[in-house]
Amino acid sequence: MKNKSPLLIALIMLIFFVISFLTNILGPLIPDIIKSFKLGIGLAGFLPFSFFVAYGFMSVPAGILIEKYSEKTVMIAAFMLAFIGALTFALLPGFAVALISLFLIGIGMAMLQVVINPLLRQSGGEENFAFYSVLAQLVFGLASFLSPQLYSYLVKKKKKND
Repeated sequence: MKNKSPLLIALIMLIFFVISFLTNILGPLIPDIIKSFKLGIGLAGFLPFSFFVAYGFMSVPAGILIEKYSEKTVMIAAFMLAFIGALTFALLPGFAVALISLFLIGIGMAMLQVVINPLLRQSGGEENFAFYSVLAQLVFGLASFLSPQLYSYLVKKKKKND
C-alpha cells in the first residue's frame, strides 16, 4: 500500500486509544474488586497479572494467525475475545471469573497490538511511520489519562445517586 489511507490511520489511532483505555482502567478497578470480593493484596495481584501474562502468551501466536488468516480476521477475533471476557465477568462476577475474563481481554489486546503496528506502517507509508508512531503514542497517553478520570466520574456519580 503506497498511498496514505487517512481513514485507516484514524481507525488505527482509535484502536490504540481502546487498548490504552482498557489497559489503564485496570488500576482504578482493582481496589473496588478487592473490596467487592474481600480479597487480600496477594490474591488481588493475580488480577493484573492475568491480564499482562496474556501478552506474553499471545504475541507470537497472533503474528502466526495474521500470516495464516488476515489482519481484519485477527482484529475481529481480538475484539470478540475482549468482548466475551468483559461480558463473562459482567454476567458471572467472581474472582475466578475475573481472572479468566482479564486473561481473555489481555489476549484480545495483545492480538490488536500485533495487528495494528504493521498496519500503521502500511497505511501511513514507510516514510511517515515514525511520525504516526509518535502520534499513536500520544493517543495512547491520552487514553491512559482519560480512562481513570472517566471511571472516577462514573463512581462518584453512582455514589451521588445512591
